[in-house]
Parts: sequence; C-alpha cells; structure tokens
Amino acid sequence: MTVRLLQVLTPLHIGDGTQIGAVDLPVARERHTDWPFVPGASLKGALRAHARRTGHRDEDVCRVFGAAPGEALFRGAIRVGDGVLLATPARTFTSTFALLTSPLTLGRFARQVSGAPEIPSPSSPERVLVGSGFDLKVPGKQLAVIEDLCFIHENSDRVDAWAEFLREGWLGDEAPLDHFAVVHDDVFAHAARAWLPVRTRNAIDAATGVVDEHKLFSVEYVAPETLLWTLIDGDDSVLPLSGDAFALGGHNSTGSGRVTLWRERS
Repeated sequence: MTVRLLQVLTPLHIGDGTQIGAVDLPVARERHTDWPFVPGASLKGALRAHARRTGHRDEDVCRVFGAAPGEALFRGAIRVGDGVLLATPARTFTSTFALLTSPLTLGRFARQVSGAPEIPSPSSPERVLVGSGFDLKVPGKQLAVIEDLCFIHENSDRVDAWAEFLREGWLGDEAPLDHFAVVHDDVFAHAARAWLPVRTRNAIDAATGVVDEHKLFSVEYVAPETLLWTLIDGDDSVLPLSGDAFALGGHNSTGSGRVTLWRERS
C-alpha cells in the first residue's frame, strides 16, 4: 500500500447530493470532521476514465479496475482510498495566500508514512506558525491577517521540516510549500468549513440546451493548490505518471477538476 498526494490544479467539485443553507451544490464532506474529501469511488472512477482516454488496452483497464458496466462481474486488482485533506489555501494580507494545515491534519497523514518530522503545534488559536522564509506579518507589526482573522506570527523550524519532507518525498517544486502555515485545529476546522470558494452559475434549459438567464445556482469548490492524500494498493500499472494531470469531479467542460496524483519518490 502506498501513499499518494493529490494536488488540485483548478477548482474541484465533487458533490454528495445534498443542499446546505444558501449553497445549492456543496462539496462532499467527511461526516466526523465536516472537512472536504474525495470519495475513493470517485477517484477510482476518474483514474479508470483517464486510463481509457490515454490509450491503455480495455483488457488491462478491466484487469486493474474490475469489470465494466454490463460485463460479467469480477474484482479489480487495485484499491483506492478516500482523498483526505492535508492543506487548504487561504487569502492573506501579505504574500498573497497561505497553505494552511494543522496538527490534527498532519497527524492523520503522519500515521500513514514513515520518517515524518515532529508535528508543529500552535500554543493557542491566536497563533500561526510559518517557515523561516515565509513572512505573513503586516508591515511594522508582529501580526498576520488570514482571511478575516488576525494571528500572532511565529517562525518554526518544524514547519520548514514538514515543507521539506513533502517536497523531497512527493511534490518537488510543483507545489507552493514555501507558503506552508500551521494553524490551531479549531482554526483549520473553520477554514475547511467556511473559506471554500462558491461560484454562482447559470442553469441550462433542458429543452433548448442553452442558458436560462432566470435560473441561477451556486456551486462550492475545493480551491486550487489544495493538497489531499490517499492510499492506493495493488496493480498501479495503468495509473497516471506522477505529476500527470487528469479530470476529477464535475463541471470539467468549464475547466474545473484538473488534478495531479503524486507518488512517493524512491
């Protein structure tokens, strides 16, 4: 069983068929944390579709992923776990954005890998820990502003160690790990619930196939630069090469749902 990192490149929407409050199409969320996640079945289906589009033989695709609809049922040779949230971007007053994570989030990931660094932990919800090369401070103050909240800015070698661990183990220079920031678990829970982007779109008239200007609906997305992790076990011979982009989730025709899957570097 291997740990893969899933990097979101364009806004990602995977819904769960429910409507909450003012958002018509919210993203799928874990029951116990209320954090966004990618169901393993959705990820496996997207990987199967990508394998077919990239020219792999039908018999190889079926051997890895199992029988296609309408065929005699047999089990595939791969198991794909849920995509679990690792880091989510948030706007900042300086340095454009921060890639937020938390002790609980890092701890869930650390249990699945070997050699993980010590987990940085802010001493209170009012503090944010960043690496030595990342400055979130408002000019002239020791405060950082993330979205609509103020934090006491602190540097931590442990944040540097985690950024380097992810860079060397999976991502290289393909993710903005120099923007890594660790917040309290309570703050991260708020960010994962309240700071996801929501877009308003026009509905399509089913009869005419054109935009219905009088019908609007809102869609919640997982933001670009978000990082998730998943467990994959079995035959990965038809999976995308590490770093290759593929389509996942809905609204692909508008450019949404481009992601990459990174395997651990040897």
